[in-house]
Amino acid sequence: MSDRLHEIIAQIGVLHNELINNEKIKDANLVFEYIEDYDSDIQEHYLNLLLQFYFQKNELNNLKELLLVGAKFDIRFSDIKDAFLNITNNRDNVIEFMDESIVFVKDEIKNELKDMFDYYNSNEENQVNLEQSIEILKRNRYVCAYCHKNIEKEECKFFLNEDLLESLKRDLPYLLK
Repeated sequence: MSDRLHEIIAQIGVLHNELINNEKIKDANLVFEYIEDYDSDIQEHYLNLLLQFYFQKNELNNLKELLLVGAKFDIRFSDIKDAFLNITNNRDNVIEFMDESIVFVKDEIKNELKDMFDYYNSNEENQVNLEQSIEILKRNRYVCAYCHKNIEKEECKFFLNEDLLESLKRDLPYLLK
């Protein structure tokens, strides 16, 4: 199996580069057609990685197409940050679409909130497009706990949800230690 895994990873790398170069990656349905002759394990692994790629690029329509065929991935805060940094208009975005999953993401936060805070502040005209995604992030208990523990940071003051913090103090105080 380990030999096959290396082969799958290599083929996926080549496949992904081909799809970028021929621009078929811009349309999930063209990707489906392009990979139909590949082995099923390569297709499955690639579609799961492609779902993450579309999430990070904030390509909602392509993300929906991949979800319909059963692709899945574990969302990390770095993925959320990448998607957030790709919000440039008022159309629906992947964070709003996947809001219930975003609220429950438990992951190392590191510099993601800082990068999102800086992006939000870098362009006043785009702030209105980011508001709903910010509200979703503020509902995440792990973001709240991180912000509480790091309240001296400007981005933590921004993302802290005081109502959720009170609830955590009452119901899940161990998260705040």
